[in-house]
Amino acid sequence: MGPDFSDDRPETPVAPEQGGLFRAFLAGPSGTLGDAFANLERSPGVRVIARHPRRSLLGARIDFPPCEGDGYWELTRIGEDVYVVVANVSYKSSRRELVPGDGMIQFYFKLSGDLTLGVSQTEPLRLNRPSLLVYFQPVGFDMHEWSAPRVRERSVTVNVRTDYLVENFMSSVAELPPQLSALLRDSPREFNYCQLALNSRMFELAAKLVDSVYTGVLALVHTEALILELLCAAVAEFGAVAAAPIEQFSEHDLRCLHAARGLLLKQFAPAPTIRQVARAAGMSETTLKRGFKSLFGETVFDFSVRCRMQHALTLLRERHMPVARVAEAVGYSHQTSFATAFHRHFGLRPKDARGHRTR
Repeated sequence: MGPDFSDDRPETPVAPEQGGLFRAFLAGPSGTLGDAFANLERSPGVRVIARHPRRSLLGARIDFPPCEGDGYWELTRIGEDVYVVVANVSYKSSRRELVPGDGMIQFYFKLSGDLTLGVSQTEPLRLNRPSLLVYFQPVGFDMHEWSAPRVRERSVTVNVRTDYLVENFMSSVAELPPQLSALLRDSPREFNYCQLALNSRMFELAAKLVDSVYTGVLALVHTEALILELLCAAVAEFGAVAAAPIEQFSEHDLRCLHAARGLLLKQFAPAPTIRQVARAAGMSETTLKRGFKSLFGETVFDFSVRCRMQHALTLLRERHMPVARVAEAVGYSHQTSFATAFHRHFGLRPKDARGHRTR
């Protein structure tokens, strides 16, 4: 049996449950992830459905109502073990949604946005920078998540059954990296998480998913391939963290390293040199380079390039600035040098980055 498509969904999107996100949109205010995916093929708000029975793939796109904001969610199910949610949306007002525990492990690849998880009444977890959040939310442990208004949420969330993760990415449970194994310990009422730096490879793969130009069955196969590669990169990152020598940082070192990261997050032109960052942070160049890589998972240079390229993408897409001005705004003296760096980072030319994806 070959791929199957159904395009008879209404063109006018239906507003989500008041204040909710995709779960509330598809399954009501207390709907689970499984409920949301189960309703994909019968929800009046889903415009496009693509199925690939031979590979057991199901995908759908949900356009956010213009009166509520701008953008879309894309949901893909891979078999019965992997559930993917790609978000590229900006809300006019803050959205809040109940997230029931589903006993799965979640890999949340955040590119941009401002999302808060209500892990507890006293410990909200705010995510407003590119990062990888990996967490396990047991069945029976419910939390809320809410998003800030007028901020572009670009992210990929991969929800995986733990058996699938072990069986497909390692030969036994014993091979799980310690930090990943710790997330799955038997704590029926405990939310366990680990936050890692989003390295350049993961950022690139997640961006390709958010900005994919494929439609229909090609989109499904493309998503499956990139999700498997993203999971490989994430598991490998846990392995790298486990294998790295343990660094001990004083409070002063931590303040300096975070100051260095803060500088790179906001100074794009001219791009600061290692010496300038070290001087501004109040530490030696050697300590900066070693400590930055150990604490944040990538080099100062890679982090700086990623921040500048993401800022360039925002200027191109949301502010529609000319390529020459964008190049100047992110620290490049020559438009050609910027175009080369942009293509190397995102796999497309700056002038092609302005296009809006349609399905």
